[in-house]
Amino acid sequence: MTDLTVAVAPTPAVPQATNQNQTEYPIVGVAAVMLGAVISTLNSRITSSGLSDVSGALGLGLDQGSWINTVFSAGQMVVAPAAAWMSTVLGTRRVLLATGAVFAFASILPPLTHDYGTLLVLQLIRGLAVGAFIPAALGFVLRSLAPRWWIWGIAAYAFRFVFSQNIGAAIEGWYSETGRWEWIFWQNAALTPVMMGLVALAMPHRPVDRDLLDRTDWDGIILAGVGFGLIYAGLDQGNRLDWFNSGIVSGMLAGGGVLVLGFLVREGFAAYPLIHLPVLMRRNIALPAFLLTVFGFGVAGTSFVLPDYLTRVQGLRALQIGDALNWIALPQFVLVPCVALLLQRVDARLLLGIGFATIALGLWLDTGLTHDWVSADFLPGQVTEAIGLAFAITALITYTVANITPPQAAAIAATLQISRLLGNELGSAVLQTFVRVREQLHSNLLGLHIAGGAVGVEERMTQLSQAFADRPTGLGDATAQGTVTLAGLVRREAYVLAYIDTFWLIAAVALAGTLLVLLLPRAPVNPLTPPRRVR
Repeated sequence: MTDLTVAVAPTPAVPQATNQNQTEYPIVGVAAVMLGAVISTLNSRITSSGLSDVSGALGLGLDQGSWINTVFSAGQMVVAPAAAWMSTVLGTRRVLLATGAVFAFASILPPLTHDYGTLLVLQLIRGLAVGAFIPAALGFVLRSLAPRWWIWGIAAYAFRFVFSQNIGAAIEGWYSETGRWEWIFWQNAALTPVMMGLVALAMPHRPVDRDLLDRTDWDGIILAGVGFGLIYAGLDQGNRLDWFNSGIVSGMLAGGGVLVLGFLVREGFAAYPLIHLPVLMRRNIALPAFLLTVFGFGVAGTSFVLPDYLTRVQGLRALQIGDALNWIALPQFVLVPCVALLLQRVDARLLLGIGFATIALGLWLDTGLTHDWVSADFLPGQVTEAIGLAFAITALITYTVANITPPQAAAIAATLQISRLLGNELGSAVLQTFVRVREQLHSNLLGLHIAGGAVGVEERMTQLSQAFADRPTGLGDATAQGTVTLAGLVRREAYVLAYIDTFWLIAAVALAGTLLVLLLPRAPVNPLTPPRRVR
């Protein structure tokens, strides 16, 4: 949300806290927006992990159930371009109280609803409401805290990226094991009023900025919101519907692309654009946004690949998978504060490069995967990735904020949210398809050896068939049963090889992110940059 009449400062500085924006209880206000951000990220992750529980309880098929999470997440994407701007225009307090009330009420109803259309409408409403939580957080932190505390507010903001993404599986697993699947939704009805209470206590009353409201680029908001929402939905359904072989996916991606292109064209000519494109294209703004997408791709190593392997190959339940992912989530309580301390003394670019390189190292450790691996075998890689994720996201957010001016703040907050959502979804969509295609390839290659009568195949077939023949109760033809078992073993090994390939792919993307860090210019001197020696 930049004004063309405002010149871009040659040395950007983060938004200054003013007396008007300051609150009597700044820490409480920061806790409120951080809780809102955690609720948003946690809800998306738990809904995704608990999709089978929700579908089963409501009597939905696979196809119907898949749209539950798609509609919810796409709703967040639709509101992303407008959320930060409306927090600036209407005030963070007013936006969070209104959207919080809608989200809390709408979260009560899904478990009580058995009409599929009504359920999707509720999911869309919930997504639109909770989509305002995260963009409102960062701006409030910078407006309400004294400059010396900015780094800690940003650290709290960065903490929830990795923590919420990985702790969700454990929480959903507990809901599933105890038969409390309804709390996938009802937890929001319990937590959101707490956030609203903190908001009402700590955030100052601000009048509506009528001047900014009159200048709101509603056309840009609609084009960007609907366009990115359609792209997100197309990505989310792409692997399931086989991408461009599906008219639905093709239509959503093409329609979303046209709307986003129209948005960019409009921004180039609008008197008061939603996003000032020349500013957005600057290296110190565009590269961090792209790196956030790369980070979202890297997170997919723990958010998708590891749970998928433990489910498909080891047959673990959600609670057991959650125990494995806790080794990523829980260390963040220590790691993120340590990174915040380092950022007061070390250039964020250096820590960002170390973060991406460490993520790649952790993924490389996972390439030793075999079908015997269980949760404990991933521990070295998980701890390494936990360190890299904490370094990367905290340093990346700090560097980005250190490079923006006050007129750019709302636009950059929207850009970060869009980059985060698209990065996570792009990583998940690409990796799901990559695993599927690589499994088919490896199944074919392994099958060729079996069909060709490789050494040991006949002996193995005899052993498998004999195991069925020796059972006291017959299970049908022993040779046929042995063949089915052998096919299952081939499929298992094909998946293991596919997951190894996937770990290599994510590691390569993380290393590419490390190289991109070299292109980042030095951030201007401000409270978020470490002290520099005067030569």
